Amino acid sequence: MTDPTASIAIPASTVALLRDVEGGVEVCMLRRPDRSSFAAGAFVFPGGAVDAADGTGDAAYAVAAVREVLEEVGILIGGSSDGTSDDDLRERTGAARLQLLAGGDFTATLAEHHLVIAPEHLVYIGHFITPPREGRRYDTRFFGVPASDDHPVLVHAAEAVEGGWHRPELMLELEFPAIMPPTRMMCHEFARLGSVDAILQTLGAEPIEVTEITPEIIARWMALQHDAGDAL
Repeated sequence: MTDPTASIAIPASTVALLRDVEGGVEVCMLRRPDRSSFAAGAFVFPGGAVDAADGTGDAAYAVAAVREVLEEVGILIGGSSDGTSDDDLRERTGAARLQLLAGGDFTATLAEHHLVIAPEHLVYIGHFITPPREGRRYDTRFFGVPASDDHPVLVHAAEAVEGGWHRPELMLELEFPAIMPPTRMMCHEFARLGSVDAILQTLGAEPIEVTEITPEIIARWMALQHDAGDAL
């Protein structure tokens, strides 16, 4: 019997944390556990489903993006609340993350540790909806944001088996199912554009929005290759 909920796309957010390096950029990526219900074993950007507590409308996607990055890789898109020193920001961020992973309320946890989020720092760069033929579907907004050089990627074992900073052109050497088609296509754009500013300015002005993904589109994305001469 067909699951009547199978065609419902779950609202979700994902974030490309980007930093400039010699000759291009690096992007933060995780590899999902083989037992994951979606994208099992694949390299992905941090992200996940929008929770009811994240709010409503477009703003909820941005809040979910910030929350998921903190939960999955331990990076706070934000900072200390007004009047609070940054001297122990990393320690407070780590403590808040552990509290969230234990089921703590996002807003209350941030307040307890004197932290604020900055979803306005996110740049909307894309929108993809998993095709109806897939058993589990997501209606996903993609965001980009600059990351500092000193951000370690702290993997949450329940969500990923490894994580780190990767050159997007090297991600193009992967095949499905080691990388999902939209992720691979975005990595191609990151490698082609070649710098954080170019990525955020170009895709921020013209986000890639494909809400009806066909087999032909998937085949085209999976065939993309990086040419070093493409970088702007």
